[in-house]
Amino acid sequence: MKFWIKRLSHPIRGLKHAFLHDFAVRFEVFVLGIVGIPVAYLLFGPFSAKELLLLIFCWFFIVVAELQNSAIETALDKIHPKRDESIGLSKDLAAGAVVWAAVFGLVSLGFVVSGKL
Repeated sequence: MKFWIKRLSHPIRGLKHAFLHDFAVRFEVFVLGIVGIPVAYLLFGPFSAKELLLLIFCWFFIVVAELQNSAIETALDKIHPKRDESIGLSKDLAAGAVVWAAVFGLVSLGFVVSGKL
């Protein structure tokens, strides 16, 4: 058990850092997930278990993409603190992944709300 507790200390430290220092992560966790999904349920629900699971999956997908984006930006800022075109492109690509995940979430929400799922 000590092995697993020690192994989990690293991701827990990373999540703690993200919640304390990254506004985008806090926004996506609290506004989209903790507030957004229940509000959608109240406005458009009730949802089936599959529909609710899809929305929760989308929320996790967006948060995971944002965590990866933050990790990439943090590492690149440390490696190359000066402005560089290729570093900027890498950051833009990571941010694009977050946007793509959000678009997937919006499309999924559209399907759930329309009842065509």
